Amino acid sequence: MSRWSVCCCLLSLVLMSRALEQEELLLFGAAAGDQELPPGSDSTAELRPDGEVLFFKKSYSQDLYINTNGFVSLVAPPAESVYLGKMPASFPMIAALLGDLDNSDGQGTVFYRQDRSPEVLSRAAEHIKQAFPREEGVEPLNVLVVTWVDMAARGTSGRGDGLDAKRNTFQLVVASTKSSSYAILLYPTDGLQFLSTSVGGENKLLEAGFNEGMVQGWFQNNQGTYYQTTTDEEASIRELTEKTNSGRKGVWVYEIGPSRFFVTIIPGMVTGLPEEKGTTEPPVTVLPRQPDEQQEEDFSTYTTQTTMSTEAATEEKEEFHTDSTAAYQTGYTETVTPGFVKPDNEEEFPESETVTYNSPERVHPRYPDHPEPVQPRYISPEPVQPGPPHSQPQHPQIVVVDEDEDLDVDVFAYNLETCAHNRHRCSSFADCRDYSNGYCCHCRPGFYGNGKDCVAEGKPQRMNGKVNGRVFVGNSPSPVEFSNNDLHSYVVANDGRAYVAISNIPTSMGPSLQPLSSLGGVIGWAFALEQPGYHNGFSLIGGVFSRQAEVIFQPGNERLNIKQQFKGIDAHDHLVVSTELEGRLPPIPLGSSVQINPYQEIYQYDRNLITSSSNRDYAITSPDGTVQTRSYQWRQTITFQSCPHNEGTRAAPSTQQLSVDQIFVMFDADNNLTRYAMSNKIGSVHSSLPEQNPCFTGRHGCDINAVCRPGEGLRFTCECAAGFTGDGRYCHDIDECRETSWICGSSSVCSNQPGTFRCECLTGFMFASDGKTCIEENRPVDHCQTGSHDCDVSDRALCSYTGGSSYVCSCLPGFEGDGRSCQDVDDCRLDRCHGDALCSNTPGSYTCQCRPGFHGDGYQCRPTSAEREKTQCEHQRESAQAAASSSSFFSFFRPRPAVGQYVAQCDEHGAFEPSQCHASIRQCWCVDATGQEIPNTRTGASNAPLCINHAVTPPPLGPTPRPDVQPVAPGTHLLFAQSGRIELLPLDGYNMKREDAKPLLHVPDRVVIAIAYDCVDKMVYWTDITGPAISRASLSGGDVTPVVTAELQSPEGVAVDHVSRLLFWTDSMRDTVEVSQLDGSQRRVLFDSDLVNPRAIVTNPPYGRLYWADWDRDGPKIEMSNMDGTERSVLVKDDLGLPNGLTFDLDTQQLCWADAGTHKVECMDPHRRIRRQIVDRIQFPFSLVSLGRRLYYTDWRREAVVAVDRHSETETEEFLPQRRSRLYGITTTTTQCPQVYNYCINNGGCSHLCLPRLGGFTCRCPDAAAGRCEDRKS
Repeated sequence: MSRWSVCCCLLSLVLMSRALEQEELLLFGAAAGDQELPPGSDSTAELRPDGEVLFFKKSYSQDLYINTNGFVSLVAPPAESVYLGKMPASFPMIAALLGDLDNSDGQGTVFYRQDRSPEVLSRAAEHIKQAFPREEGVEPLNVLVVTWVDMAARGTSGRGDGLDAKRNTFQLVVASTKSSSYAILLYPTDGLQFLSTSVGGENKLLEAGFNEGMVQGWFQNNQGTYYQTTTDEEASIRELTEKTNSGRKGVWVYEIGPSRFFVTIIPGMVTGLPEEKGTTEPPVTVLPRQPDEQQEEDFSTYTTQTTMSTEAATEEKEEFHTDSTAAYQTGYTETVTPGFVKPDNEEEFPESETVTYNSPERVHPRYPDHPEPVQPRYISPEPVQPGPPHSQPQHPQIVVVDEDEDLDVDVFAYNLETCAHNRHRCSSFADCRDYSNGYCCHCRPGFYGNGKDCVAEGKPQRMNGKVNGRVFVGNSPSPVEFSNNDLHSYVVANDGRAYVAISNIPTSMGPSLQPLSSLGGVIGWAFALEQPGYHNGFSLIGGVFSRQAEVIFQPGNERLNIKQQFKGIDAHDHLVVSTELEGRLPPIPLGSSVQINPYQEIYQYDRNLITSSSNRDYAITSPDGTVQTRSYQWRQTITFQSCPHNEGTRAAPSTQQLSVDQIFVMFDADNNLTRYAMSNKIGSVHSSLPEQNPCFTGRHGCDINAVCRPGEGLRFTCECAAGFTGDGRYCHDIDECRETSWICGSSSVCSNQPGTFRCECLTGFMFASDGKTCIEENRPVDHCQTGSHDCDVSDRALCSYTGGSSYVCSCLPGFEGDGRSCQDVDDCRLDRCHGDALCSNTPGSYTCQCRPGFHGDGYQCRPTSAEREKTQCEHQRESAQAAASSSSFFSFFRPRPAVGQYVAQCDEHGAFEPSQCHASIRQCWCVDATGQEIPNTRTGASNAPLCINHAVTPPPLGPTPRPDVQPVAPGTHLLFAQSGRIELLPLDGYNMKREDAKPLLHVPDRVVIAIAYDCVDKMVYWTDITGPAISRASLSGGDVTPVVTAELQSPEGVAVDHVSRLLFWTDSMRDTVEVSQLDGSQRRVLFDSDLVNPRAIVTNPPYGRLYWADWDRDGPKIEMSNMDGTERSVLVKDDLGLPNGLTFDLDTQQLCWADAGTHKVECMDPHRRIRRQIVDRIQFPFSLVSLGRRLYYTDWRREAVVAVDRHSETETEEFLPQRRSRLYGITTTTTQCPQVYNYCINNGGCSHLCLPRLGGFTCRCPDAAAGRCEDRKS
């Protein structure tokens, strides 16, 4: 190198390292041909650009608007009062330095121009190349130059306090190439002399950034991205002159559209200076775009501020945010320091947690939740190359969905902790190693992955997931909707062959999807056949990453955007992925075949970012034999999180080439499936002789569960993958649990799986820090449950568990004492009977009987006389008879009622007969002394009930059983949902038999929300928000039968009327209450108005009543109506928060609910409106069921089933499932049905739906009635 060259290099380094001077701005003023903006505090000038300006995802060729206040707008801006201090604004703008600026005093000027001079184009290209050194061939076609010179803060001019002398000078250059636009921001030293302006009487910091404005959504316009390059700290504004992202102090360069990586704004990548290696870019604040609609698993909406710096990394904490289900919340702000790329892998349920599922994937309804926001910590000990900012999704509202380990993924984050506390975060096939700044996970020999996820070498891999979104085909004005379409993929890892299928594809879309083999082909890259010295995707980054891709079809320029979230390996050893599609496809006629030529794709690797691009050619053969050749461009980015602590971590070459051939695609119109198959190899980008060893060509003949080991030349051996045995040509699974019974250690259970096994600790035990050994939980003893208490016998006293190892003893009603010793109370001493009655004391109770010569119930006695007053029964009887006789004349002119007049039956003393019958409806029932029907006593006329005469009750011959003691029949169980499983928990009396708990039904990839039981057919019904669907199965086993699968969005509550054979459910996204017969037929919407988030629903068959909860945050309520939809009314609306669980006790006619907002369980008599609290200060109840004196509820935070005694109003015990995750619906199974009746036994003679109501029934037509049908009341 010559001395002159060395001097030039040194001079260049000196220039780059020193601050930018005002003289080094691009030439401005009259000499440059600039125009001047009129003086003022809110002046705007229009300028027509010479070419297109690309900003975010749009192209602007009309007027640009230069404004006094330090910005350029892409549309005409509103008055400054609309946006100053109120960012993000509703219109697109480039804010060089936004504030309330002024040049009315004539000292400041705003210059602007379009420029195509070679000197200016060259200067702009130089800045871009310095910021993006990998960019090649950057050739700006036109440049916009705007310079704000000596601008004052409005209101300071002429004050004489020194502020009027402070002036700001800065420059914005917008340079556009053929495919991109760039913003170059220049802040000279001493150019920023004030950092804030007064807005509305408040001091507001200046701000810089890029605002997308309002963007069009599916159903409405939403606020787009606001990429803010300053923060709310003054230091971030000062640093605009002191730091850089382009290698020169005070010079900042951003690619503003369209992004190469498809994540909008891309900052320059050169943050260091020659003498300041540690210089970093100032923080960037990104406001994520709002999706079109929010689905509530949310039981709560909250604002989170997440700050990420280059000095801290985070470990994600679980938030209870349901709602099937994730949508972004307004006001969610994420502050990102470029240099740390955070993977965007969030998915939301249901509390509609709403359960809203809210998510960048379609949000499932969520379930209500009150999360306690956790401020994450992020650690990045060494600088990394800046990557594109990501919009952080808000947690789903339902359901969350959580939940299954195969559905809810805890993003792995390394921190400064040690392996001693974090071994469980590594794969069971990995070792944990401590480093100076933290720990990392490393797969063991025979396995590969990133340490979090490790799979056996040579073992086939499967991927499952869902596809959502909407895609237009051709010029069609209506999109094709994807709603949880199944995506399945299978890879033979030892030869790189991948198979992909997407289900439920309509014929209008299927043929046009054929060219998109890489829609699921990313699994081909993840498990591609590795060439020597090269590594596939899973080997490098594991199974948790985000992928965004853009496809541009030629010649029509149609565009399709693909977003995928890979969530790791689930409990079934499957890779889980969710996919979103949005855009347009060129049409391909039905019956056409597509042939895709082999192609190569170059992958470029940074620490947490991978990019690739390729061109694909394909040929379309139409049914008539015509062949067309087309192509498309494919570009994608993959973001992930690696372990920063191990400098020796195996790294991939900076570039690798994926070679794809043997590509097969087809649309199976008969089964509505789109299928892809392809072979994948990963290797060098440089052309060379292909490897001939069969291990690298895939032509080895090893078993699909074997790994091929290359030898010299063409030699190789086949070796069964870990977990399999054989000669390599044939391998079969090893049952580790059977062959090595001690493999899981003591106090654990072993479960065999193909190629592996799982260990789970027994109830009462937990994994130690090594993630292997099961140790006994240091849990308190429930002496009430174990029987180790010192309370009196259960006939006289109650033991109530109060937490820890504590309990209290209390005497039952009718007894007195300290609970450890209880004596019967002589109730007759308290004069509870009438003065003319005899009192008989019994253990724990008493009876009253009128003396001879008196009649009554013992509490009220009247003398018996020859001419006594007419009794209530006699009055009712005479009234009914009079009404029947008076109607005889008019019966000639109107039809006779279908149900005859009921006439009360009285005994010889005028008291109500204990058994009353209604001949017209052929039913009988029991009544009390006042003639009121006793619930659950109605029978057919041929089988009259045995009723007690409440008017005169004979004295008992023995001890009177206490009315609040009801034995639980043997064979009674609890059923509860745990994401994709329904568990069975037997009861011994009221006590839960923890040791006998077992799975009843497993429905993988589903989130079961509500459960109901039909005691007649012994069938279990449940709602599933991922289908969505309502299904059923026999309690004794058998196939799952879909009941309702159409026109559902988020079915969250389900109830059965076993008498009328009816099914009721709520849908929190359709906002409906609906009914059908138990097989799903005769479906009808009962209510579709005044509903916001209907959740739980229960029935009261003998009264024909329906109750449901609506956890509308602005007005939560519990409503009721007749089952035919009449007499709807609000039962409870005060002092409610998030009423989740609902249950109805037929024996006591009590409606009870669990509220996750007030943290209470309460009960009410809906007939008399008497309300009482059972327990409070509970955590996050989800579902509730009543059984005798006990209530059982599921709790999300405790991940437990909790039992509550309604009489003592205390918690008595809890059950923690062996598999810990959120619990959803709960119900009971009984061996016999309650003996209750209503008017719709045998469908009441209706042709379609018979819907009972209080005192009668209504024949209703389904919404889609076939044939003749009429609604009528009876």
